[in-house]
Amino acid sequence: MATTPSAAFEALMNGVTNWDVPKGPIPSELLLIGKASFPVMVNDKGQVLIAASSYGQGRLVVIAHEGYLLRAGLAPFLVNAVGCLRSSPEVPLGVHPFLESLVKILKDAGVEAQTVAEPGEPQGAYCISAYNDTLTEKLIQFVKSRGGLLIGGQAWHWAIQHGCDKVLSMFPGNLVTSVAGVYFTDVYGDTGHF
Repeated sequence: MATTPSAAFEALMNGVTNWDVPKGPIPSELLLIGKASFPVMVNDKGQVLIAASSYGQGRLVVIAHEGYLLRAGLAPFLVNAVGCLRSSPEVPLGVHPFLESLVKILKDAGVEAQTVAEPGEPQGAYCISAYNDTLTEKLIQFVKSRGGLLIGGQAWHWAIQHGCDKVLSMFPGNLVTSVAGVYFTDVYGDTGHF
């Protein structure tokens, strides 16, 4: 990702002329508290639905619903995101098996990707949902060591089952993204207008 938030935002949005966001999935609002974090997509109510940040030597792009990672209409943005997250196009791009259809979306857009159970070499990029609680430490170390992480999920459903008071501290995605100052919240995100 570029060295400044404005340059990174420009790289993420290069060629993206509209948001083809699916109507069914209800995203969670993202909370940004880190100095390096910045909004990428904001709705007309001021809620952040896509954010980017950095941690250590690595980068993250956080999306407020995993369904957005599986939407072919968002391919221009997804291609930009994985391009910004990798140190070069030659390094590996891994996708967690839970998001296997993302591999096809990326390949159809000319980006080589493969399904792998966990992140590989640190200069590469990895895509995962925010619900995995078995790779927390590996994901944090991966990003810290120059890896790029594309992560998507929503926390409002998790909060119904586990309690709203535990979302920021215990939601699996937050255990990873919080190191970069980005949190999934239990607040529904509006998808009316971006």
